[in-house]
Amino acid sequence: MPTWWPWPERYNPESDPGRSGGRAHRRRRPLIPRSLSFALALASVAVVATAAPSGRLEKLGRILALEDARSVGGDELNRYLADSDRSVRRRAALAAGRIGDPAAVDRLLDLLRDAEPEVRQMSAFALGLIGERRAADALVKALADSDGKVRGRAAEALGRLGDGAHAEIVAQRVLAAIPPGASGQLTIRGDDAGSADDPWAELRLGLLALGRLGDASAAESALLDGGRPRFDWWAAAYAAMRVGGPRLRPVLDAAVRSTDAFARALAAQGLGSFPDDEALGAIVTLTADEDPRVAASALRALGRYAESQWASRVAAEALTTSDPGVQTEALAALEKLKPERAVRDRAVDLIGSPDPALRAGGIRLLSRIDPEQFALIRSGLDPDPVWFARAALAAGLSRVGDQSGLEQLFAMLNSETDPRVLPAVLDALRVVRGADAVPTLVQALEHPDIAVRRAAAAGLGQLEVDPHGDALAEAYRRSLGDVEVEARLAIVEALAALGGDAHRAELAGIARDDPARAVRERAAQAHGDVSVGVPAPGEPRPPVDYLAAALPLYPGGAPVYTPRAIVHTSRGVIEMHLDTIEAPVAVASFVALAKRGFYDGLDFHRVVRGFVVQGGCPRGDGLGGPGFRLRSEVGQQPFGRGAVGLALAGADTGGSQFFITQFPAPHLDGAYPRLGQIARGMDVVDALRPGDRIDRIEIWDGR
Repeated sequence: MPTWWPWPERYNPESDPGRSGGRAHRRRRPLIPRSLSFALALASVAVVATAAPSGRLEKLGRILALEDARSVGGDELNRYLADSDRSVRRRAALAAGRIGDPAAVDRLLDLLRDAEPEVRQMSAFALGLIGERRAADALVKALADSDGKVRGRAAEALGRLGDGAHAEIVAQRVLAAIPPGASGQLTIRGDDAGSADDPWAELRLGLLALGRLGDASAAESALLDGGRPRFDWWAAAYAAMRVGGPRLRPVLDAAVRSTDAFARALAAQGLGSFPDDEALGAIVTLTADEDPRVAASALRALGRYAESQWASRVAAEALTTSDPGVQTEALAALEKLKPERAVRDRAVDLIGSPDPALRAGGIRLLSRIDPEQFALIRSGLDPDPVWFARAALAAGLSRVGDQSGLEQLFAMLNSETDPRVLPAVLDALRVVRGADAVPTLVQALEHPDIAVRRAAAAGLGQLEVDPHGDALAEAYRRSLGDVEVEARLAIVEALAALGGDAHRAELAGIARDDPARAVRERAAQAHGDVSVGVPAPGEPRPPVDYLAAALPLYPGGAPVYTPRAIVHTSRGVIEMHLDTIEAPVAVASFVALAKRGFYDGLDFHRVVRGFVVQGGCPRGDGLGGPGFRLRSEVGQQPFGRGAVGLALAGADTGGSQFFITQFPAPHLDGAYPRLGQIARGMDVVDALRPGDRIDRIEIWDGR
């Protein structure tokens, strides 16, 4: 993903199936006509229709065109929301939610009373995406709908609105959704959130909504019965982790002993907010869990106990594990803790590791615990062949701060040929030199590389030193030629941090005129007193044959198939089943890129053990893309284990980067487009390391 990558819950990016009640389901497979080519540029449908479409396929194609233009088309979308065809109404409701225009809210409220449950539940989902508070009363009424899916989506939407006043009635619906006759603790395993007939959908959506609403009293009434947990289920552990607080501690304590690995991982994350030795002891136990994903999650939680020597010793012991993903998290934890100097020898050993991520972690750790040894080691190091290990050296030099280190940083600034390293160098100079680094940062605003300009703007914002003249404004105007938005987002953050009338005026102009929705929205938020503009069309987006993209929604009797991507990696083969129902444009883009060899030789540049692996960046640092931006086709399919998502840097900024979840990630649901699901090769996904290669991606499209 570009920069706003999905992060595990409670994880700071700067340091953020079975039995009893569960049953196996066949995942709904998106189908597509055999005759459909996934070429993107077959034809382009204009945003303004020349005649009212009459057939179902033509209407669905127009809905996709409006959605992709982020326009309700005057009254056109409202007509589709009132169409006599239920499939058109349902798809129009989803488009309204994705477009996000409050003008569609009144018609969506009408659809909450539609005769068709599928239309009602999609309307509730769309209202949650739009986020208009005036929809709350109707959504509360929908909690009493006769259909469980509608009730679940209404609870989900109320969770997105975020008003804690609705938590109690959502908790009541959670209790009502427990199967009649259930007694004692309800153990749920093997729930398939992607199944059309999942019996646990209403219960799960209600619990996740309670997590969003954050009301401890309401959550306690749903999760505990006489002080004992009602559920042995990851969804309950997730809600308790999200809400936090001592009242829900029994849920987390019980989850530590669950046979469900994800529940144990969530327990570690939640217990990390408690300062007592009992919570720390439970986390320590989980650092030795048989599932390395759980151990990695526990080590992330361990890093919060900055003053604990016990935590430091446990993290140091984790460095001896044979799992490199766990070792990486142990190194990250030790950077936040106070490790004993005895860890130094292990850090030195890791600097010579064949794994570049471990080399980088060893460098950062050694610079923190023993600057003198770090100085000796770095003097004998040849430049690392991997760019992010060289970037780690710059980060280490920022912690030493001596004259020789400063000279080495300037030498790296002048001689480094890979611009991906320079952001770490600029940040190190900011840390070491403070305000004296401002001239260097201002000069870097003119650099041709987006990552360098982004780092320079971020550094100026962190220093809160206003550069002379219009350096940031000029850098913003130069960055308007970037397809990727990260540099402009960093400039917006810097303008907001610096304040002042001139910078507020600049933010108002950006909120009105920037070609990217994500930048406009962030500028408006930073300004605080302007609306998000709708500039003239001109964003770099691929042309799309909307009728072809709509065919999977209405194949009309044509033979159908599930498109598949076979990803050949340096660790093995991964097979994806692609979802042409929820994300037709994004899937078409992915397939077209794969067919032309775009992904061949690219890396998995980001791996967070127990969360996601991510690849598809042509730069290899998370800031690259294919030269266009895709609209965010967020939908109802959840991010369970093995879900494939499209990476974003904000709304409507997708491109070529994709990620695969190793555990369920419900905080990504409805926030990131879901491209599909891994059908084979999750063992390969779990084994991936930063820098592992995508050899090629083959597409099976039924032809």
